[in-house]
Amino acid sequence: MLSLGLGLKKIGKEVTFYNKDGVPEILEFLPHSENIVSSLSSVSGPFDIAFALDCTATSRAGIEFEEYAKPENCKNVVIVDHHETTGSDADLHLLDQNASSTGIIIYRILNSLDIELDKSIAENIYTTIVSDTGSFSYSNTNSETLRIAAELVDIGVEPSQISQALYENEPLRKLELFKLVIPTLEITEDKIIASIFVDKKMFHETATTRQDTEGMVNIPRSIKGVDVAMLFRQEGQDSNPEWKVSLRSKGRVNVAKIAESFGGGGHARAAGCSLKGSIQEVKSIVISSVQEALR
Repeated sequence: MLSLGLGLKKIGKEVTFYNKDGVPEILEFLPHSENIVSSLSSVSGPFDIAFALDCTATSRAGIEFEEYAKPENCKNVVIVDHHETTGSDADLHLLDQNASSTGIIIYRILNSLDIELDKSIAENIYTTIVSDTGSFSYSNTNSETLRIAAELVDIGVEPSQISQALYENEPLRKLELFKLVIPTLEITEDKIIASIFVDKKMFHETATTRQDTEGMVNIPRSIKGVDVAMLFRQEGQDSNPEWKVSLRSKGRVNVAKIAESFGGGGHARAAGCSLKGSIQEVKSIVISSVQEALR
């Protein structure tokens, strides 16, 4: 988002940066992240274009964004994404499932507009690439990814600084949350599926939020022999719990298909969805779906 907006500002466009959840603490190092707003109440339209980035549909960008994306408030709505599943509520879709991150598509857009990339834009694009490729370790890392990353380094990006900011800057409260989550680890009898969960009580005891679960699904994913990993995160109240499910696959199962069956989506190896019920009920449903896909 920042890289596209900063590029458009360089050619004289007025840009509003919006994320309904604000800026995660771990990403506050990004250049110009302080300009991102989490509410559009004080923003005046109408707009020429509304971009929904890394979203399968505008509905995933929040209620306020949906309102501003209506025809009476915005001339055109563009979805820029690299996920396998997407909605149709936009005037234009710029999609490429082979792009390792949405940042790659943004890079192409800026290049096509002959917008010169400065260090701030480069750092934002590089961060999206590193995040979505697992620091170039996932199977979506391709030659284009590496070529663009090299160009961004030539512009001035320092990979060690980005990696340190992303992976060596965890608040202590997140480690306290880890301590409570690890005992929830369960592995199926065949050792292929592993899951963990985080409930409201854990968040309360450690003064953490859902942002502190970022990357936590990699705990079960890292286990030898495990092919599908799951993180269940409680979103709703205890009386009617809703669970955000993060799914990761090492290749045998297309977890995007699993997530899509529950109203979610994503990539073949990284996807997500939401279900309501007790943790036992939700885990059983999702694990059964994965087991069916493995047959």
